[in-house]
Amino acid sequence: MKRYGMHLIILIGLVVLVTLPTIGLVNYLDASAESSATYKENTTVAGVDVSGMTKEEANVRLDNAIKDFNTAPFSINLMDGTVMEVGKEVVTFDVSNTLDSIKDKGAYPLLTSVDETKVEPYLEGQPVTLTMIAPALMDAASMLESSVTLEQVAAESEVVASFTVSPTPAMQSALDRMNGFEMAAGDIFSLKSFGEDYEALTTLGSSFYRMFAATPFAILERVPHETLPSGVELGYDTKVDERSNFAVQNREDTSYAILVLNEGGSVTVQLLGQPFDAAFEARVEEVKAVPHQKVVRFSSSLPSGSSSVTQSGQDGQSGKLYRVTVTEEGETMELLGFDFYAPTPEIVTKSSVPLPPPDPVEPVIPTFPDEDEEEEDPFPNDSNDDPFEAEPPVLEEEPAEEEAVG
Repeated sequence: MKRYGMHLIILIGLVVLVTLPTIGLVNYLDASAESSATYKENTTVAGVDVSGMTKEEANVRLDNAIKDFNTAPFSINLMDGTVMEVGKEVVTFDVSNTLDSIKDKGAYPLLTSVDETKVEPYLEGQPVTLTMIAPALMDAASMLESSVTLEQVAAESEVVASFTVSPTPAMQSALDRMNGFEMAAGDIFSLKSFGEDYEALTTLGSSFYRMFAATPFAILERVPHETLPSGVELGYDTKVDERSNFAVQNREDTSYAILVLNEGGSVTVQLLGQPFDAAFEARVEEVKAVPHQKVVRFSSSLPSGSSSVTQSGQDGQSGKLYRVTVTEEGETMELLGFDFYAPTPEIVTKSSVPLPPPDPVEPVIPTFPDEDEEEEDPFPNDSNDDPFEAEPPVLEEEPAEEEAVG
């Protein structure tokens, strides 16, 4: 048994000694064949002709082409007609695997990858998103082309909602931060993540609320003020502070992006993406006025009998914001918010000091004539003559006799 075991071990050792050199020889022959093989006629990689070359020769030729390609940055034609530049350091090439994948003649692209973290700094302040530009850069680089156009992306996407504002410097800063922000399916847009100036974010919040109300995006958070701010339409009031925020969620299956376009003194904010299956609009209905009351208060600090209007009255109001979905079957309404602003009562302050008593008035005592006194003569005359005697006598004329007529 011991001899048999020894013989078995020797046999296995001989097999290994014979097999290993054989395997190495086969691998060497295969590698030699591959290195000596040449690519067929009419074979190009990124436009570089490698026909009749071995892999090593093609590798050198492509490395030189890539060095020439990297001497100038990408020139990107944006959708609004402007041109931006992106450095070539954002792309890398896999030449070896590209050449290994060639099995027959034809035109092949270079296997290319894009480092998105290196692309993002170039997008600040530009009306373009990473999702829009990264595939375009990869396609151009794979063919060693430095000119990139986004017309194809523009045709596939549309402006599904937008608004225009005249921003303050703080508002402009927040808008610049959100330019190019992308929302994939399920992503959330939170207004407070783009700045800390709550006054500026509050002003922008009303405009964003109006825009997203006319989309299928879910309104996750929105808080109105206690009183409707000046210049804000009823139904679209939005407050952003330490405890309040405005946030929405993308409920669609595709991604959407926010683009900020500066146009002189105004800024247009666009929501760019695939068109919605239905038409959406925001509508404020059931608007009601709430009459204010008059409240009277008393104060001892006011002069007696005076009053003043301490607070002017203002009617309250209420209204409901609906999202209206319009399809071929008709309209459906979704209640987004019910805003109620209580009336402001009119407050009138009156003096609580009593009025002083009136000045005393002396009573008027009537007087009557004394009975012993003679009554006044109604015909005052110093003479005792008969008043009728002073009158002239009345003479009566006797009629003259009439003569007879014969």
